[in-house]
Amino acid sequence: MPNAVEVENVSKRFNTYENKDTGLFSSFRRKKKVVRALDGVSFSIKHGEIVALLGRNGSGKSTMIKTITGILHPDAGRVRVLGLDPWRDRQKITMDIGVVFGATHPQLYWNLPPVDTFEYVRDVYGVSQKDYNERLKFFIGLLDISKVYKKQTRQLSLGERMKCEMVAALLHFPKFVVMDEPTIGVDLPARIGIKRAVRELRKRYGMTFLITTHVVDDISMADRIVMLERGKKIFDGKQEKLRNTFREYIILEVKFADGESGKGFRMKGRVISSEPGRVKLGILPSMLKDEWLRKLITSDKVEDYRISEPGLSSILARFYSSRDRKGNEADVDADE
Repeated sequence: MPNAVEVENVSKRFNTYENKDTGLFSSFRRKKKVVRALDGVSFSIKHGEIVALLGRNGSGKSTMIKTITGILHPDAGRVRVLGLDPWRDRQKITMDIGVVFGATHPQLYWNLPPVDTFEYVRDVYGVSQKDYNERLKFFIGLLDISKVYKKQTRQLSLGERMKCEMVAALLHFPKFVVMDEPTIGVDLPARIGIKRAVRELRKRYGMTFLITTHVVDDISMADRIVMLERGKKIFDGKQEKLRNTFREYIILEVKFADGESGKGFRMKGRVISSEPGRVKLGILPSMLKDEWLRKLITSDKVEDYRISEPGLSSILARFYSSRDRKGNEADVDADE
């Protein structure tokens, strides 16, 4: 079976203009500048896969999404979504894709309850009344919106609105779903509900998801990460590949017994934090086999210890910092 999404060597440029100088007639002396929003990007998404599309502001994420959904046409390269060209076959492909553009691009009507929008979506996509009733019941249970979907949209919290936005976008049961910043500004319970819904829809109906986000916690639901920087793909692989490449250190937290401060121990690595009775160190993975560590954690002066990896947010920060230092030359490609 072919992939759900195929992006092959896609490029997209935009013309922008800068004023050469200041003054009364500066707008008549503009300098043309070509911005490469996408520059030879290639990746694919398998059916039933959840992929996180990451990148800093200006990296090309929005342009990539608009190209995949048929809003923009690439200057070069080829895009196929469910076997169709999203630009030339926009009307046909609309029946099989769903788009959630986050809180900044709502599709719910402000003065009407979400259920009215659901009815409108049912009519637009030609969903039978029987299927509509079954799907609505499923989404009400899945997203816990039984008490809110009949209230005016303006009376709902952001989290409640986003769950209803998700229902409106997916009532026609699309095969491929794009979610652009679906949880930004959303409270934790709603964020957990949205993530649970994504996993359940993939498991039960085989839906394929492409998700852009700046919320690091959302990345945990993805099978794979694709990262863009200045219009180019700089990483394609699983989270574990990113962690192994850029973690550089692991975290050792030590709690000393009552009355002990740890002053008698020789500490290795980098001190992340220190307070009476506790210390947190960043140590190299190779230090796990050191005799120094064995003596430390088996000492009767140590009450407890914990070894963990740095969070994904720290790893991403290190990833971007590494690229900035190297002038964006080295890419990490781990296609599988």
